[in-house]
Amino acid sequence: MLPENYEAVKALIERVSDYYGPVEENPELEEQAAEMRRLTGRDWDAEEVGNWCFEYWSRASLDETAYYFFHGDLPETEETELAFWKYKPGVAGLDPAAVCERYRFGRGKPMKALEVLPYEEIVGRLARCFPGWETEEIDRKFSLKPASFYSEDPERPWYTREVRVYSYSDQMILVNFTNVPPEMQTAAVAVLEDLGCLRYAPEK
Repeated sequence: MLPENYEAVKALIERVSDYYGPVEENPELEEQAAEMRRLTGRDWDAEEVGNWCFEYWSRASLDETAYYFFHGDLPETEETELAFWKYKPGVAGLDPAAVCERYRFGRGKPMKALEVLPYEEIVGRLARCFPGWETEEIDRKFSLKPASFYSEDPERPWYTREVRVYSYSDQMILVNFTNVPPEMQTAAVAVLEDLGCLRYAPEK
């Protein structure tokens, strides 16, 4: 069940964030902080309210920010990132950490030892691992257009399950899981391993 005044807190966050000057110069901030205290029942001071609402989207979603004002902390998330690539026949002995570091952010030139991956086919197969989830193409500057599969809980809108698939190179695919059940992660990994891809967990 959503907290009482949940939508009002979201609206207040948006109003506070509309002020783009220095936080301490916002003429309405003291009144807005008092309203935040009344709506959430927590003892927020004006500076905290101003700092958390200012460009809140750079650190959290609107729902996650509302959760913060009710609980004093952002909601916990479970996140896993995996990298996948496929060696050409007969290739062995390469250091996976070195390969990942070279291609994870598109720093390296194409590597003769790696296959080109069928990116669109993989995205299509991965989509079938998450039936009923929404699909979205993310508008970001990657070599290949990223895709996102996500599922929202109307009772916990701050808790989104999401899978992001993206790549800086057509020889490597990165998959980021956020709050995804282990059995669904296993099914997604199996899609890539069935295509002969090696799985690697990059260091944070």
